[in-house]
Amino acid sequence: MENNRLFRMLLLLLEKKKSTAPELARLFEISVRTVYRDIDRLSAAGIPVYTTTGKHGGVHLMDNYVMDKSLLSEDDQNEILLGLYSVSAIPHLNSAHMLKRLTAMFDHELDWIEFDFSPWGSIPMQERELFNQVKLAILSKQLMTFHYVDSDGESSIETIEPIKLIFKNNTWYFKGYDRNRPHHTEAQTYKMKRISELKLRSTLMDENTTIEGSGTKDHIANTPISLKLQFSSAIAYRAYDYFDPSRIEKLPDGRLLVSLEIHEGERLYFFLMSFGAELTILEPTYIRQELLHRHRMAVAHLQGQCTDQSSLDPE
Repeated sequence: MENNRLFRMLLLLLEKKKSTAPELARLFEISVRTVYRDIDRLSAAGIPVYTTTGKHGGVHLMDNYVMDKSLLSEDDQNEILLGLYSVSAIPHLNSAHMLKRLTAMFDHELDWIEFDFSPWGSIPMQERELFNQVKLAILSKQLMTFHYVDSDGESSIETIEPIKLIFKNNTWYFKGYDRNRPHHTEAQTYKMKRISELKLRSTLMDENTTIEGSGTKDHIANTPISLKLQFSSAIAYRAYDYFDPSRIEKLPDGRLLVSLEIHEGERLYFFLMSFGAELTILEPTYIRQELLHRHRMAVAHLQGQCTDQSSLDPE
């Protein structure tokens, strides 16, 4: 516990350059006397921490300090830097400053791994602005009103109290409470890219307040269905990309059987159609029939396009 506190105190001094004993005591919930004892321990370990008195006095760390490698093993340094490298690579987050400071402090870099969570091409400015607005709403405890399109293609106007940003599968989501439906006690998840016309409200409204005229629709929580899929060996690599290995059974001929519980909706059908003829729906039958219907509609649409094009081509 003490070693952990000493390390966090060192990181704070690296970031702030200077602090005071009372401030450190308050931050780490210890006595001022313990702060001075910790400073002595850091000094004894060869870390150039010193105190000055007077109006501008305090606890200082010598500039351009590089940590003695004996304090942390190379594995420890790698673990710390690995975590910071992964966070700094996430789009819209800027932890490069702390990463640079810690890399210099350890006199050590990771040259065996590279993170890149950004999409191909540049990140649209609109997406960056949305991220910053949601972050501001969370930190300032403001409500947000926005237009939203769910996975079934249904549009609504939502008024949400956001509580958490989530980065998953190369895209941003956020969780929040629906203030129009106070009986919904669980936080809902929203995909950032499906948001438009986002506006922040000036203050967080009372818990029992219902916002009128929002035009929201009720989200019906459908029961998950049991799905059994069979993938050809040609597309097996994609199954490993998407599904937990515990749900995959490999057959002797290389085909894969996958069993899972999942909610039905447009997103599910779009996903299943992306596998084309390399996927067989084993159960339930009605999912297979619906997928067949959608493939037939897609073929009819393409045939119509080809017919229209051929009528325009010169003979």
